[in-house]
Amino acid sequence: MRFPLHLPNTRTSLVVVTDLVVFLFASGAIAAKAQTNATIAKPPDGLIYSLKGPDLFRAYCATCHGSEGKGDGPTAPALKAKVPDLTQLARNNGGPFDAGRVRKIIAGDELVIAHGSREMPIWGLIFHQVEEDQDFGAVRLENLVKYVESIQSLEPSNSASSPSGTELYQQNCAACHGSDLKGGDRVPSPYRTPPDLTTLAKRQGGQFPEDYVFSVLENGVVIPAHGPAEMPVWSAAFRSGDQLSERQIKQRISNLTNYIKAHQAK
Repeated sequence: MRFPLHLPNTRTSLVVVTDLVVFLFASGAIAAKAQTNATIAKPPDGLIYSLKGPDLFRAYCATCHGSEGKGDGPTAPALKAKVPDLTQLARNNGGPFDAGRVRKIIAGDELVIAHGSREMPIWGLIFHQVEEDQDFGAVRLENLVKYVESIQSLEPSNSASSPSGTELYQQNCAACHGSDLKGGDRVPSPYRTPPDLTTLAKRQGGQFPEDYVFSVLENGVVIPAHGPAEMPVWSAAFRSGDQLSERQIKQRISNLTNYIKAHQAK
């Protein structure tokens, strides 16, 4: 496909810049390609005529984010990173919708670190293609941001509901502490073998140290003889990995704490 580009100092000159367009589409396609052998839908081969937010979303975003923006588009399962539920952006931000940050992410000016390499197309480059000596890129971007803001939900997403303590433990803790909570295999020096979590109450005279366990899960724990913390700081891991709000993080840690409490040796 060939597009005309207006030269600033020559009002009547039009130059065909096929290479530029190839670069723009290649940038978006490369960035959008997931690190998987599955086939990922590429950006549309051309700009749609409409500048309206809903139309732009359906054309450029729904493939991954779903028609309602809930992260359940047809190509979402093939992507390396979990596609976020866009209706929860304001809620996960504590209430206000951060239009500036959303604008930067769509345009490609900000990388979501938790996702590693960028899988989302750099729409700023694509939206700013010149059409008949006119650039509607800023209008497209602003209208798309406003549309995303308009679909924000105050209700929690089903996908964002807190997993059970069992699920959290098996996913995040069993590898080190064992599926039975009694400590996994020995680990290389200078790290110590993970403790038996079923004896926490017994070691405290029969009283489960709930506040301490919650604090360790939320803030990590430092063993002076071993240097830095030996286990992940789960509040930070949940925040960056799943983009959860502080309330959601505390709910997960509470669920995990209660699971450990329920499995104390008699």
